[in-house]
Amino acid sequence: MLRLLTISALLSIALCLVETEFDFGGSDEERIVSQLREQEFSEEEIQQLLQEDDEDRQELMEEMEEEEYVPWDVAKGYDECEEFMYWRTKSGKKDWKEEDWTDRRKEYEIDNEIKDDDTVDQYKYDGSNESPKNGERGSYHGRHGSNRSKGGKRKNCGAKPKPLDQICAEIECAPAEKLDISGCGFEARRVFAAKWVVTPIDTSDMRRGYQDAFWRLFKYINGANEDGVRIDMTVPVINKWWYDDSAEVTGGQMAFYIPSVHQDAPPAPTNSEVTVEQWDEAVVYDRAFGGNRRDADYYKKQFVYLWQALAKVGINPFPGMSITAGYTRPGWGRQRNEVMYVDDGSM
Repeated sequence: MLRLLTISALLSIALCLVETEFDFGGSDEERIVSQLREQEFSEEEIQQLLQEDDEDRQELMEEMEEEEYVPWDVAKGYDECEEFMYWRTKSGKKDWKEEDWTDRRKEYEIDNEIKDDDTVDQYKYDGSNESPKNGERGSYHGRHGSNRSKGGKRKNCGAKPKPLDQICAEIECAPAEKLDISGCGFEARRVFAAKWVVTPIDTSDMRRGYQDAFWRLFKYINGANEDGVRIDMTVPVINKWWYDDSAEVTGGQMAFYIPSVHQDAPPAPTNSEVTVEQWDEAVVYDRAFGGNRRDADYYKKQFVYLWQALAKVGINPFPGMSITAGYTRPGWGRQRNEVMYVDDGSM
């Protein structure tokens, strides 16, 4: 799975954060083959990438069949703030109470779908509602968020993020530890010092700049380095955005953690716009979400929620930078995307 995710999912993970529908295989195969040729990949390399991609999708299908139910707080890594819950915001009630469940669930036609004590499923399904295509499986639920299959077995809502520990059991994650900081609506982590491979994103033409940044990193892990070695992918794919005092984006950077086997002596990039950086230890705060969300407004809302959740407990993150992080292949299985702020003391 490590190698397969390296070559087949990185473009999907990267491009899903710039409001574009993309999947390496399926209907996009012709387009990606054309792009690989433009990037001067050989026909042999292209066929190898497509074959590995097909194997990757088969593995993901098998994982989707075997997936076990997990509660929302476990999936996200934290308890949600009441004011951010869908039922509270949709109804507009400021004195939302648990007993309001009965009337609300009847209104949304989900009676008999949620147990009386199943309080973690008060979130609306907000993943893609499009019909499955190109052999993809649809979401586990209809638009109202049913959490049961026809056989009565509880399933995970399509908008529920994949738990981080499950992801890190399948692919190498950047080393970090969860911090015991009380609060709702966010998780705190200490990300340990390590080397990352990075490249700038030209924000004057965001879509083009994003694609160019991706191809530079993609070539690096596929042998565009002084050792000529292919490097296994890690997660998350990190995107840093810097802002001025007017909240205008002034710069961007795409990065991924260099796997542990190469940490001591990372292969030097052959492209001058790709560099290996030593990042210091830092404390970050994140909000996680699932579903195939690509729209900028949804990301902005999650950043607002994160800022508000931190303010509730008196935490002041660094205001000049935000981070988006992708962990999973869009369109296949449960997703995990995160928005992050860095603690002001780590800057």
